[in-house]
Amino acid sequence: MTNTNDFRRYSYSSDPAYLINQFDFSRGSQAPKIKPQSQPDVNKGFKVHENKTFKTKSQLKAEQKRGVSSTLKIAAVAVTCFVMIALVIGSLAVKNELTKEIAAKQTQIANAQSENISLQSELDSLVSVSMIDDYAVNKLGMKKVKSNQIQYVDVDGYKAQKQAQLGKQANQNAKAKASAKTAGNK
Repeated sequence: MTNTNDFRRYSYSSDPAYLINQFDFSRGSQAPKIKPQSQPDVNKGFKVHENKTFKTKSQLKAEQKRGVSSTLKIAAVAVTCFVMIALVIGSLAVKNELTKEIAAKQTQIANAQSENISLQSELDSLVSVSMIDDYAVNKLGMKKVKSNQIQYVDVDGYKAQKQAQLGKQANQNAKAKASAKTAGNK
């Protein structure tokens, strides 16, 4: 059974590399001759010729100084690039560490908030009015207040009454001191 996606069946018949071989009319029983491939000329474009002018010592020293200075410039640029790359990598490492610390702190905050919520709900359940009422009645033996036991106090009236009592006591103390003085002078 042939699969419709089977490309191997047709690949050799339509490939141009195999179609060229069909036009080779010199087929015989002997093995085909291998044509020697030409080697590319390695020295093509390069010519060696001798420099017939000689340079003076000052020219050689100047050329040497230029070579050293260009080498130093290249080395300085390379060192600068290396330092910049090292700084970028270092800053990325610090950023990565700080990101991890921030994530850890955020998880700690989330845990603390959830613990706070659970403790708050537990506190609310312990301090509810029904719990206080139940504790007062069952543990402390208290009874609920009846409406005829409630008395309201007038604060302003209480203050005025207290001031009047203090004024009377002050008058009585003053009279007692005055009478004691007069009795002591006689």
